[in-house]
Amino acid sequence: MEEAPICTTGNAVGMSLDERFAIMRSIGLESSDEDDVRRLLDKKVAPVCYVWCDLSPSVHIAQGIMMVINVRKMVKAGCIVKILIADWFACIQNKFDGDLTNIRSIGFYMIEIWKAVGLELHGVEFIWLSDEINGHSDEYWALLMDISRNNTLRTMIRCCGIEDPYILNEDLIDSLDSYDPIDVTASTLFTPCAHCACILFQKADIWLLSMDHEEDLHDKLIRQYCKGMELENRPIILPHNKLPNLIEHPEFAKSRDPAWAIFMEDREVNLSGKLSKAFCPSKVAEGNPCMEYIKYIVFPWFGYFEVLRAKENGGSRTFQNMEELITDYVSGALHAAEVKLALTEALSKILKPVRDHFAKNREAQNLEEVMRVIRHN
Repeated sequence: MEEAPICTTGNAVGMSLDERFAIMRSIGLESSDEDDVRRLLDKKVAPVCYVWCDLSPSVHIAQGIMMVINVRKMVKAGCIVKILIADWFACIQNKFDGDLTNIRSIGFYMIEIWKAVGLELHGVEFIWLSDEINGHSDEYWALLMDISRNNTLRTMIRCCGIEDPYILNEDLIDSLDSYDPIDVTASTLFTPCAHCACILFQKADIWLLSMDHEEDLHDKLIRQYCKGMELENRPIILPHNKLPNLIEHPEFAKSRDPAWAIFMEDREVNLSGKLSKAFCPSKVAEGNPCMEYIKYIVFPWFGYFEVLRAKENGGSRTFQNMEELITDYVSGALHAAEVKLALTEALSKILKPVRDHFAKNREAQNLEEVMRVIRHN
């Protein structure tokens, strides 16, 4: 399978509004903001798009590859893209012991991965959230406190995804000292307002956010605040898809089984082992995590999906789109083992530049060593 990366040398010049909108629409899920995206593209040749980036010393392939794919699309549509590295959030959430030096190292490590995988920096800027807040602290904190003033504790609990029915009891909410506090820090309850303030604080036309439960609630928090304050210049929230867990029962996957996902650090042997154990029900495409990886990683990256087979097994097949792949898979013409093997080969080729870069570049190797220490602390 030969690499055919998405071209990012083009821009909005010479493209119709429909073409630019189609590119932006291909990034994510259906959104109530779609009409706003179209109007924005019609009004602005170069909208400012921010991408929120949470930090992790083990970079999920969604952050490493899907984000690059989406950034390339936004640049192609004529957008100015700013990747916001949320180092300050990692601090207030006490991640990595709140050590800003380590947190910054993680940020530089992720940037190194994006560069290695081919993220072109023309039209892309990296921004550190801590620098933004420290440089405009009066404006940021005034906005955060106003958002806090206009929301309740119950709303913050819901936005944090806390499901404990004890704390959700209305009588107990009204009398906080009548029960033993659950093991949640005050900064955790503070995070939704801080997140909302960060999004409104930046002068962004569009925010690209992954669409999980908590971020969906944060989106609603932003909408409600802007509506209540009668703010007209609310940024457009563009939600993108998340990749599912690879294993069938993911309840304890993240903490106990590294096979729950593919990471940018995975070697070929890791890929093979993880995908051999991946949930891939025969003749079932819906809810099949292997199919989701092909749809959101392989097809956008290469433009096709290739399955190599011996002649006696039907011969090799190159699929040009998901519809063709699903048809063969659901009919039984393509087997789960064949899909897994082909997916392993495709992901290995995508991740090869990262492996090569970290094998040759001394600075990258130093960052990788720091990540190993952080992961094991």
